[in-house]
Amino acid sequence: MLLKRKGDLETAAIARDPNAQYVPQIQVMPQTPPPQVNTQQTMAPAPAPAPRAEAFTEAPRPVSDMQRMPMPERTEQNAVGSRLVATREVLPASSEEEEFTPTNWLNNIFMEAMRLNVSDIHIIPERDYTSVRFRVDGVISEVAKWDIDYHEMVLSRIKIISGLQVVEKNIPQDGHIELLFEQAKTAVGWGQKGASSLNFRVSTMPTINGEAAVLRVLSKENCVLTLDQIGLSDKSLFTLRKILQRGHGVVLMTGYSGSGKTTTLYAALNEIDANQKVIITLEDPVEYRVPMIQQSQVNPMAGYHFDTGLKAILRQDPDVIMIGEIRDDETANIAMRLAMVGRLVLTTLHTNSIVGALTRVSDMGITRSVIAAAFMGVVAERLVRKICPACRQESTPPYELMKMFNIEWPEGDKVYAGRGCDACGQTGFVDRVGIFEIMEVDRDFENVILQDSPTESLEQYVKKHVTETLREDGFDKVRKGITTLEEVIRATI
Repeated sequence: MLLKRKGDLETAAIARDPNAQYVPQIQVMPQTPPPQVNTQQTMAPAPAPAPRAEAFTEAPRPVSDMQRMPMPERTEQNAVGSRLVATREVLPASSEEEEFTPTNWLNNIFMEAMRLNVSDIHIIPERDYTSVRFRVDGVISEVAKWDIDYHEMVLSRIKIISGLQVVEKNIPQDGHIELLFEQAKTAVGWGQKGASSLNFRVSTMPTINGEAAVLRVLSKENCVLTLDQIGLSDKSLFTLRKILQRGHGVVLMTGYSGSGKTTTLYAALNEIDANQKVIITLEDPVEYRVPMIQQSQVNPMAGYHFDTGLKAILRQDPDVIMIGEIRDDETANIAMRLAMVGRLVLTTLHTNSIVGALTRVSDMGITRSVIAAAFMGVVAERLVRKICPACRQESTPPYELMKMFNIEWPEGDKVYAGRGCDACGQTGFVDRVGIFEIMEVDRDFENVILQDSPTESLEQYVKKHVTETLREDGFDKVRKGITTLEEVIRATI
């Protein structure tokens, strides 16, 4: 597998010997020749930082008191050997001859992030060391540490490749990194796919110990799922497809940050024939690249916001409009007007529930009559971890947790859990799946909205008329052995 950053003219390479035993931790070289890989120790400070990240001439000294956290062992399906290729030269196949540079270190981190299916990379400065944390399937854990003296060098490298101001350290900054992976023939064989990209949304923020950086993985292989693949039950799938068939109005996805709303949006767009409809998206940032769809990314620094983009979209004669998120009153007003003139508008809102979404839109200055006329459906969703199929086994219900939240579980219904194995890194979970509740805005619900009913009345009506509640959908997945009862309780309390 070959990896290079698009447009990067600096040499940045890391290679692994395909015949050697794979070590998932970041490889570090001792100071004395011949250099050897030490998987139990991390970097210590160099005598004096060089002005450029790539200017190291001396390998850092090991620090014995900084041990790395264990990572899952590599399984057969991801056992294809890989190396990183730069734009000007390729280092030898043995990484043992490499010196530490921020470029090589970050490349190794990116490779691990792709292998472990990481959603976020956190690089956090502490007082005496820098902590590297991966979020996998919604759970964050520390995977490495290195000496604090190298922190600024690594942050500078991140800023360079993400287009941020290197000298600006006292204000938050946002950037973007795009990496291109190409499969290469190794001793193991050819990769299964020809090429894929790994995109990061980069955010830096000053803290009392230095700048922290968080890299959100936006897309790995630009793979857009279908509605059949995201975890919808048969009843919810039928209702959502029925809503999309109307061809006009607002379809709103609501949930917490990171609950899968954008994935559901694109799965809904996947239901629409782009050859017969003009589909335009306005996002910040563009997370999936889809052919036959006009995708636009807002640029606040250039004065290109959601409201200005929506005004321009109307002149592009669209049939379907996807808005990444409704963030302000002006965007909400324009979206409602677009929906009421015959366009299908798909968008998201950060709220906990269907009623919370309606209340939030009303707080943005949208009248109840406009909400009733414009809305076609609201989808609330959460993500829960899936039990590893390789180590799934029957388990006992968490009675203490159930008692705490007054949850009853039928005595004859089975529950499952993963005992932990090499395939799941001893966690018992692999990947995540959505749980959903969908409310179609029909005439009866329109009347309830127009009556200016209090929140309690709306919640009672929604609970009775949704396809199924989040907890009901989650419990159904528990009975099928897809997830655990603990996961559903955690996601729905």
